[in-house]
Amino acid sequence: MDNHPTTIQLFFNDKVIKGNLLFSILVNIFLWIFLVWQVKSFPDLISLHYNIYFGIDLLGSKYQLFLLPVLGLIFFFINLLIGSMVYTKEKILSYFLSGASTLSQFIFLIAVAFITIINQ
Repeated sequence: MDNHPTTIQLFFNDKVIKGNLLFSILVNIFLWIFLVWQVKSFPDLISLHYNIYFGIDLLGSKYQLFLLPVLGLIFFFINLLIGSMVYTKEKILSYFLSGASTLSQFIFLIAVAFITIINQ
């Protein structure tokens, strides 16, 4: 029997990858919890986008806010898949993709925070 670790095992045992992926998931979970908690107090129609030149320029259902964490999860899983496939050949690309997942979660978190502030 071959005792060499597989690419997937190597990928998930890497401390940089593991840290970024764990942090991405934790931020996304926080985003879901925060939205469930905040959406209860919003009216059915909320402002979804604010522009400094024109003010509020997009209105929509409060449930459209849940698209942000969904997009975050999609981005996370795509980066996870690609990163795990190229890990043994391009480790730096895997690091970049896992870091991009973390960064995207924070961008979605900031977007939700601003939308929440606008709708208070």
